[in-house]
Amino acid sequence: MVVERREEQGLLRAAFADCVAGKGRLVLISGGMACGKTALLHSFGEHAAGRGALLLSASGARDERELRMGVMWQLFRSAALAPEVLQRVHRLVDAAPSPGDDHDAEPAPMRPVDARAVHGLCAVLLDLAKDRPVVLAIDDLQFVDAATLQVLLYMRRRMRTERVMLLLTEWYRPSMARPFLRAEVTRQPDQRISLDLLSENGVRELATEGLDAGRAARLAAGLHETSGGNPALARALVEDCDRLDPQARRPVIGGAFRQTVLDCLHRWDSSFLRVAGGLAVLGAHVGTELLAELLRLRPQQVNQVLDVLSAAGIADGQRLRNDEIAATVLGSLPPDEAAALHVGAAELLDKYGIDPAAAAAHLVAADAVPGPWAVRALRHAAAQAVADDPAFAVKCLELAIKTTGDEADRATLRAALVRVAWRVNPSIAVRHLAPLHEALDAGRLGWRDAVAVIRHSLWQGDLDAAITRLSAMAASAGPLDARTTAELRLTCEWVYGSLRERLPDDVYPLLTSTDRAPSANPWVQTARLNAAWSRGAGREVVNCAEHILQGCVGDVPAEVGMTALLALEHTDRQERALYWSGALAEEAEGRQATTWQALLGCVCADLAYRRGDLVTAHARATAALAMLPTQSWGVLIGYPLSILVLVDTAMGKLDEAAKLLDRPVPEAMFDTAFGPRYLHARGHHNLAAGRTLAALEDFERSAAWARTHGLDVPATVPWRGDIAQTLLRLGRQKEAKVLVTAQLAKGEASGGLRNRGTAMRVLAACSEPKERVGLLRDSAHHLERCGDRLELAKTLADLGQVHQELGQLASARLVLRKAEQLGKACQADVLAVEEIRIPVHRVPREATPDEPPSGGIAALSEAERKVAELAAYGYANREIGRKLYITVSTVEQHLTRVYKKLNVMRRTDLLSELSRYDAVGVDLVPDDTHMAVSRRSTPG
Repeated sequence: MVVERREEQGLLRAAFADCVAGKGRLVLISGGMACGKTALLHSFGEHAAGRGALLLSASGARDERELRMGVMWQLFRSAALAPEVLQRVHRLVDAAPSPGDDHDAEPAPMRPVDARAVHGLCAVLLDLAKDRPVVLAIDDLQFVDAATLQVLLYMRRRMRTERVMLLLTEWYRPSMARPFLRAEVTRQPDQRISLDLLSENGVRELATEGLDAGRAARLAAGLHETSGGNPALARALVEDCDRLDPQARRPVIGGAFRQTVLDCLHRWDSSFLRVAGGLAVLGAHVGTELLAELLRLRPQQVNQVLDVLSAAGIADGQRLRNDEIAATVLGSLPPDEAAALHVGAAELLDKYGIDPAAAAAHLVAADAVPGPWAVRALRHAAAQAVADDPAFAVKCLELAIKTTGDEADRATLRAALVRVAWRVNPSIAVRHLAPLHEALDAGRLGWRDAVAVIRHSLWQGDLDAAITRLSAMAASAGPLDARTTAELRLTCEWVYGSLRERLPDDVYPLLTSTDRAPSANPWVQTARLNAAWSRGAGREVVNCAEHILQGCVGDVPAEVGMTALLALEHTDRQERALYWSGALAEEAEGRQATTWQALLGCVCADLAYRRGDLVTAHARATAALAMLPTQSWGVLIGYPLSILVLVDTAMGKLDEAAKLLDRPVPEAMFDTAFGPRYLHARGHHNLAAGRTLAALEDFERSAAWARTHGLDVPATVPWRGDIAQTLLRLGRQKEAKVLVTAQLAKGEASGGLRNRGTAMRVLAACSEPKERVGLLRDSAHHLERCGDRLELAKTLADLGQVHQELGQLASARLVLRKAEQLGKACQADVLAVEEIRIPVHRVPREATPDEPPSGGIAALSEAERKVAELAAYGYANREIGRKLYITVSTVEQHLTRVYKKLNVMRRTDLLSELSRYDAVGVDLVPDDTHMAVSRRSTPG
């Protein structure tokens, strides 16, 4: 299919008409590489052959340029000619000796035998033209051998009044002189046709060859932009789109496109691929002079090749058209050649002071340091890239370390690399730590470098190593400045909780020196953040947290930023916590700070869970966990795992939570602040799975750690409420009430509105019926203010149950429906899963004349009768709970008492007992409950 060439086809057909009329014509088609010359040639050849012309076609090739008469032989062998004609041609070709010179050179005068051969071959062609028009179609004239060019030149001089059409194609190569023979053949053609690149409409038309019309129209703009309008590249793109992704909204680049790019560059000579490689390496810094110096070519040569590449749509001025073409070109170069180009580019950029960072990028790509200047460039580029591209900074420093001989310089570079590695992947630093430990122990590191080494020990749960090195630094490097003190202290407290119980007497004063300093310095106040948080000093916490977060991702350790975010959340500044978490997540992504992104993902998941947004919490925690390898997480892996376990448990995905709990975790994690978090999550999973004693063990271990290590802050792990819930399951109501009352007595330090609301729900379960409604309403009020929909749904479920037990059925329906709606919004079934079992207290009611005799069924309460009837008629416990607006656990309790009072063993025994109530007309399901229970007659 020839696209967008109607005018050119018309010109060819007009020239053919002249040929048929006895006017020989020479038509020259020129255009950029792969711009459709061959397609147009073939299309016209079919047209001419269809109208009775003798079509003789041939194509030049670079590796056949020295093959004497090679193209002439192609012409005569391309059609079914008479044997005697071929024999005549054979004799003439064999008789013509090679000119002996390069086909592009100006030939010496032909000897008589040469002239006879050329004359004879032209005579054969003219004889053939007597019977019918002859079309000689030769593609890629620039590769035709010299002997064939001599015949064509001779033929041109004698075809003016013959029915011969000479149709030639050649590549467009502006500003480059043609060799003598080719120039003579193509001089002043009867018709010159120049093919341009396709327009967007032309590309859309071409795309319909492989795609449906609608998709071709949608992709046309992208196809044109990527291919530059080059028909061959556009066809290859269409093939990739159809094969790789039929639903893609943008062009898909695959093997067909890349191979076509390379085919275009390989078809002429090696200079084209060399220049394209130089363009790919230099990228935005390319210029004719710089490119010529890199490739050791003359600027004129470079410009000539650039003209051809632009005409083909592969280049756009002095740049390759797109990054995919550049990557394809670089990928095709031998590794040694590509490395040499990168080193050469780095040297030029450094020599002219153009872009030191780009020079370093070339050195990293080449994995080479050709001289001392290269180490300086790498260090400078690493310092610049730390904030926005830490991964590149790590590569620069690793290359510099590998080639630096001075041990002091290597230690400095290693320390810089460890600091940067924390932003990308802490495990990168592992292989550099041993030499840094030696340097630290020898007193060769300052505090800034030492903190990065100590931080790694903290993350891996090696507190003893961290303490040893802190002691060594205190002896050799002296006191810390306020900022380093604040950052190191908050990092220690993030991992280990309170320092007083963990640090020896010679180290503890080092990190708490700011406690005795004037508070004018904001970092002095910041160092006291955890202390203020634990005692409930809300305004002080907010000031410290805001100070940290205002300049966070670039300079502050991630642990410090996370502490500030959670401090805002747990002191009921939820809106500020949400604002900062979103702002920091965006900044961390833009700066490629992977460690920041991972920890922020955990905090964002934590915040989402605390608002009942379980879907978001699960997605954020899962993504965060995948950002760093397990080794890099160290003991901090307990954070994302605990969130995921809590979320899966709340959503009823107990099997998924169990798989998470089966993942191995460092034993040292249980001696850090993440151990209680993990035990808290595992305990709630055990509670939901019915393993009450296992849950109690987890909660008690969490409580023991919190009390021992000074982290008895309900905001972090509300162990008292956890244990109280478990004790309620075991029927130990008084002990549960003592614990939850103690938690509420902590006031502001009890963990904010959310923890107070949750604790009040537990307290209600421990209280007398007349007190529950007020406590649950207070709980709902707190939970509404903090925005936790999941805990609010649980509270409303309990409140609805209380209303139902008190006979306030209208209120029960209203509250339970709200609870169910909230639960569904969180994707948690709060009516089916009851963590707190509220004991049922009922007021005995006096018998009425309408009741059956006392004992047996007469001993059932109204609620028990409703449950019994629905169970007798085949409803499952979950269905009964939904119909009566009570939890599954409450249904089970009612059925247990029903079986005991009626002395039956199974549900099927209930029907015969209940049939007696039908006989006396007792309505077991009052109308105001709106239950759709059908009245069935008793069999027999």
